[in-house]
Amino acid sequence: MQDEFAPRSKSDRLTRAMSSVRVLGILGFLAIAASGAAYGQTDAAPASAGEPESFIAWMIRASGPLGLLMLFMSFYLIALVVWMFLEYRHSKAIPERLTADLAELIRMRRFSEIPARLSGDESFLGIVLQGGFRKLPTGGLNGALSAMAAANEAETMRMEHRTTYLATIGTLGPMIGLLGTVYGMILSFRVMATAGANPQASQLAAGISTALFATLEGIAVSIPAIFFYAYFRNRIARLSVDVEMASTEILESVAAGLRPSHPILNSGNALIEGS
Repeated sequence: MQDEFAPRSKSDRLTRAMSSVRVLGILGFLAIAASGAAYGQTDAAPASAGEPESFIAWMIRASGPLGLLMLFMSFYLIALVVWMFLEYRHSKAIPERLTADLAELIRMRRFSEIPARLSGDESFLGIVLQGGFRKLPTGGLNGALSAMAAANEAETMRMEHRTTYLATIGTLGPMIGLLGTVYGMILSFRVMATAGANPQASQLAAGISTALFATLEGIAVSIPAIFFYAYFRNRIARLSVDVEMASTEILESVAAGLRPSHPILNSGNALIEGS
């Protein structure tokens, strides 16, 4: 029989969260398409109307394809940060309703109902406690504490792995900006190489502006990515400690109230597995 403490829908929750990120990514692509259309219009507008080009239009035109890539990365960064703010919260890791229900069951000494209450709970605390109660019948209190520590470490590692996306964006941003810098300088030197002794200043400025905008955009994406990477790593570490303290207190309270003949100890496997 399937263990009812196994986080069966954890992958489903991750799939739903990633689907939300994909939706935001699609919105980012739509914005990129709109900016691409604006880019095409800004090329023709100054020549036909003879009006001075706005700064935004000039920035879009000077950024070129790399600017569109930076725009997509910024949308992805925003979506990822918003998702992490919603997921990596104290109220989500240690739900008040779960702790209140467990405290009430412990107060009323209804220990046999705790596994059923924890069943299917996908919070950080719920996952850790599931590992402890699964081990309690065979390993005792020490074995249950070790199982909870292992579950805590595994869940913490899973959460930290997602922050590597932020680190990747923080690393790629300056690299793509440097690529744009080199590309813009190549454009400027190409004008000098092909225009002879008197190249036009506007043609030189076009390549230089591309180089500078690419550098600016790369740094602008990288700085918040690195900041939020460190921020969420610290938040996850804090949540891990809080969950460890809360789960240990709950398990010790349960173990202290159990008698040697209690069903959760004698027939704990059957109770936990629901058979």
